[in-house]
Amino acid sequence: MTASIRLFVSSSPDLAPEREALGQAVAELPVSVGWEIKHTPRPGEDADEALDFLEGCDLFLLVLGADFAAPMGLEWRRALSGGKRALAYRKRVLHSPSAQKLLGEWDVAWTAFETPQELKA
Repeated sequence: MTASIRLFVSSSPDLAPEREALGQAVAELPVSVGWEIKHTPRPGEDADEALDFLEGCDLFLLVLGADFAAPMGLEWRRALSGGKRALAYRKRVLHSPSAQKLLGEWDVAWTAFETPQELKA
């Protein structure tokens, strides 16, 4: 039996529709293996459980919205130090100072999007 593909999505809380669109996109992929998906924990959720899942994930997505919020930086560093395949997406919106700093400092190949549907595609 083939193991499931484990996907971790790091994003700020303002991107709930985008998180949903990514889940739909994964569900529609023509593959015969299952998927396990975890997201950046919301305030009050167990961050350790998410980081443990990240350690064993197959694919890491960073999705930047208006703000770059904790614990996204920690998640990114853990993914890179663990040698994870990482993809980075940024929403075309007015970015907070912390998000602008990230965009200016990180050497990342960003894929821009405007809507959840565009991200899903």
